[in-house]
Amino acid sequence: MSSAPGQGPRGGDEETRLPLRRRIAGRVLTEAIARVPGAWRLSRGRVSSFFAAAAPDWDERVKPEGAAHLAPLVDAVERLDLDPARILDVGTGTGAGALWLAKRFEDAEVLGIDVSAEMIELALAKPRDEQRLRFAVADVAEASAGGGRFDLIVHLNCPVVFADVAAALAPGGAVVVAASYGSRTPFYTSHSALRRGFRRAGLEVLGEGQAGDGSWFAAALGRLSPAG
Repeated sequence: MSSAPGQGPRGGDEETRLPLRRRIAGRVLTEAIARVPGAWRLSRGRVSSFFAAAAPDWDERVKPEGAAHLAPLVDAVERLDLDPARILDVGTGTGAGALWLAKRFEDAEVLGIDVSAEMIELALAKPRDEQRLRFAVADVAEASAGGGRFDLIVHLNCPVVFADVAAALAPGGAVVVAASYGSRTPFYTSHSALRRGFRRAGLEVLGEGQAGDGSWFAAALGRLSPAG
């Protein structure tokens, strides 16, 4: 797959330069969440603490709004036939993905969620259309509580809880899982685990691809046009 349009020099590589021990721990934790039912409930506190500690210099160090960081998300969205009215950005961090999605889909409502209150505090400080783009401290199950459903759910560099995603998707809705630096991304879920997990949750695989240094995987609840 081609790089995202307008992609500039690589930025944000600091995210992949964590100590090896922490990168391995992140990968093991992410795979456990993907493979073991209930693992997220036990792991949420550790994930929250990890990102709370990283929040103060996150934007300066990781450059999440840079083209390299967003490349796989941009590529996936442009290749899929999507017209979402409600979008959920999971693990939004300081809001880069949610801000891009709100700009890309000008009529959609976007909710960016993260389990780190420190990250959400930074996201809330950024200029935005507060009527269409909101941020909250929550996970997928909490965001969809009360029957709320989403037409597009995005995961950028964060673990996936398949059952919760399936329950939060509207009929025909799609989920995109993107990793800015492919398998070097600290919280990376392998495509084999994504394929198996989404199929077990009743979703159909839409496609997968690469953009820049990153990769993406997409699935849908019901049939959509496959990625071109």
